[in-house]
Amino acid sequence: MLRSTQNVRIERLWLDIHKDTLEVFRKIFQYLQDNELLEMESSVHRIALFVVFQPRIQTSLDHSSDAWNHHRIRTARSKTPVAIWELSREYAINRGYWTGDPGDDRATANHPLYGVDGESEDTIPGDHQVDEEMDQVMVNDDAEIEAAKEILRNSHFYWEREDGNWGIEVFCEAVIILDSFVTHSSPES
Repeated sequence: MLRSTQNVRIERLWLDIHKDTLEVFRKIFQYLQDNELLEMESSVHRIALFVVFQPRIQTSLDHSSDAWNHHRIRTARSKTPVAIWELSREYAINRGYWTGDPGDDRATANHPLYGVDGESEDTIPGDHQVDEEMDQVMVNDDAEIEAAKEILRNSHFYWEREDGNWGIEVFCEAVIILDSFVTHSSPES
């Protein structure tokens, strides 16, 4: 069975994203754990990990996206994905079936039931509560992350700075600052 050109391209895109972006960070996180610099059971470590590495991961994904969108596709007469999209858009405009409607606004699209077919019983999301500890999935909420950022800001700490070591030094410094704050603000102190 032959695979469609689109499937091959999507599989290649995911391979490139994994290889060029995600694998790098997976190795960094593994290094941190192997050297006992990251303890995922620690809320401070998880928050510092997010605060320090989320912007780095997003920047890397943005670079991957830009590279992918501007690479030439041999089977598309060496056009880039951006050029293909623009040409198809222009064609639709000239033919009169481009509405210019960008789709639903962000608030609508962020609704938990957005995209759910209300007439189908098997697609309605249920109460899928997961025992975080049992599944080793621990999530910090936005308020905790914003509080940590505020603590770091008040310490004149710039967590997006380059340290020449993939963010590892910045992460370790963030953990020290946040741990110190937690220790000094606890009731026993």
